[in-house]
Amino acid sequence: MFRSYKLQPLRGEGDSLVFEWDPDTGGIRGSGAPYVRQLAQLPLLDGVALGHPYPTPYPITDPLRKPAELAVILGNAWHLPDDLARAYPCPAERDGLPGGVIAAPQSPQ
Repeated sequence: MFRSYKLQPLRGEGDSLVFEWDPDTGGIRGSGAPYVRQLAQLPLLDGVALGHPYPTPYPITDPLRKPAELAVILGNAWHLPDDLARAYPCPAERDGLPGGVIAAPQSPQ
């Protein structure tokens, strides 16, 4: 099922990123779809993307089907919506240590 997104830039400059995403199929559509696809392809070359707390490396294998990976990729430049903010991986959890969830900024409604 496609979910609709309208992400605001972290720096407060520029247009919103508008797209629809289906994590089950990896489908992306809408005006921002080409940009999201491009962002998702770049880290696949190295299999890693840097995220918060910066510069933490996160493995990237299938960002259009894995919410945590898409959250890392988009979270570098965009305010994440609640569902992607909750999916954002915690470095301590990734390393097998107890840890909390990294809170991403809330996007304006």
